[in-house]
Amino acid sequence: MQRLTSLAAVLCLVGAAACSDRDDDVVQAPAPNAAPQPVSETRADAATTSAALAFGMTREQLEDADLLSEANTDLGDVETLVLDAQGRLTHIVVDLEGPGDLEVVVPVGDLSSVDRNGEKDLTTQLTLAQLQALPAWTPGMMPTGAAQAPAR
Repeated sequence: MQRLTSLAAVLCLVGAAACSDRDDDVVQAPAPNAAPQPVSETRADAATTSAALAFGMTREQLEDADLLSEANTDLGDVETLVLDAQGRLTHIVVDLEGPGDLEVVVPVGDLSSVDRNGEKDLTTQLTLAQLQALPAWTPGMMPTGAAQAPAR
């Protein structure tokens, strides 16, 4: 009976991992108005692991991070990691809180990490209005200008 319980627990964990949102939403930025190019798992691991370490986070923490304001308000969730042609993480797509499911492309230079009650998240000095003014991310398309950091 104990073996059956252990097997069921393992299967639940495997199922939860398979159903998690860790579909490796890592893409390489293409030419403007072209579809983002998926990257290999090896390249995604190398790029996001080094970027995560720069934030003092693990890759899993980076992919699951919330974006917080300086006042500790939840602004949104990390959705997609965007790499440049050299495989460096340059932008993070954030699904902003609020109506409309607005996803925007945030330059990594506008982000830093924060430890909130033992949980690692990202923080920004950008206001919600400034975030909403960033280039929008639409599935399958890289917005024009996402390769450069937008002016504040």
